[in-house]
Amino acid sequence: MTEKQISRKDFLKGMGTGLAGVAVVGTMGGLLTGCSQTTAGSAVEGAPEFPFKYVKLDPAKAEEIGYNTYFEKGG
Repeated sequence: MTEKQISRKDFLKGMGTGLAGVAVVGTMGGLLTGCSQTTAGSAVEGAPEFPFKYVKLDPAKAEEIGYNTYFEKGG
């Protein structure tokens, strides 16, 4: 019985292509579920509708909220 010798270079090359293949196949499930359409009942309850409605902001009020939040929440 003859034993086939494999070089270190060939072994590392095979492992690299194997790991790349596993990574590609592993991401396919996430890509396919991202393309699925959502039904009306699957929306998160209480979440705002998209597209968001335009609301004009008061710059002074936004500045006050931002300033207070920065110091209350620690930046």
